[in-house]
Amino acid sequence: MRASYRFAIASLAAMMLAATSPASAKVLRFQAALTGKAEPDNTGSDATADARVRVDTVRGLVSVTMVVHGITTDQLWKKLVAAPIGPVHFHEYQADGNSILALPLPYGSTYTPTRDGFRIVSRNYDYAAGAKLLDSTLSFADFVAAMQAGKVVLNIHTDTFNPGEIGGKVMPG
Repeated sequence: MRASYRFAIASLAAMMLAATSPASAKVLRFQAALTGKAEPDNTGSDATADARVRVDTVRGLVSVTMVVHGITTDQLWKKLVAAPIGPVHFHEYQADGNSILALPLPYGSTYTPTRDGFRIVSRNYDYAAGAKLLDSTLSFADFVAAMQAGKVVLNIHTDTFNPGEIGGKVMPG
C-alpha cells in the first residue's frame, strides 16, 4: 500500500510540474530592423538596430534581444532614461496615424554599452507590469494581435530626436 501511495504522490507531482512547465507555453517569435530612413521616424539617421522578440502567450511575458549600432547610451533621451519607462518602446500604430504606447523597455541593467552602440537583453518581462508603467490601454491580447498584423513599431528615443531616432516594424519571424 505504501508503494502505491508514493507512486500516486509522484504521479500527481509530475502532472503538476508539467502543467506549469514553460514547455507548455506558446511562444511566438518576431523580429525588427530599426533604421532612421523609414516611417514613422524617417530622421535620416545612419544608426541601425536589429531586434529579436519572443512572446510567451500563456504567461504574458516578452523577451527582447536588441543590438544597436550608431547610438550610444549617453545619446539616449535623458528625460526617458531617468523615467521608469526608459527610452525604448513598442508602439501600436493605428490606421489614423496615431500610436498607442504599448510596452517600454526601462533603462537599467538590461542595457549594455558596446563599441559602437549598446545591447538590450530583457528576458521574461511581464507585459502587464510594463504596460502599467505607460498607463497603456492596449491589452496583452491586443498587443500580440497587433504584432502579428505588423502594426507594432519598436523605436529608440534620443536627445537629438525625442519622438524617436530610429524605428522599425515588428514582424513575425
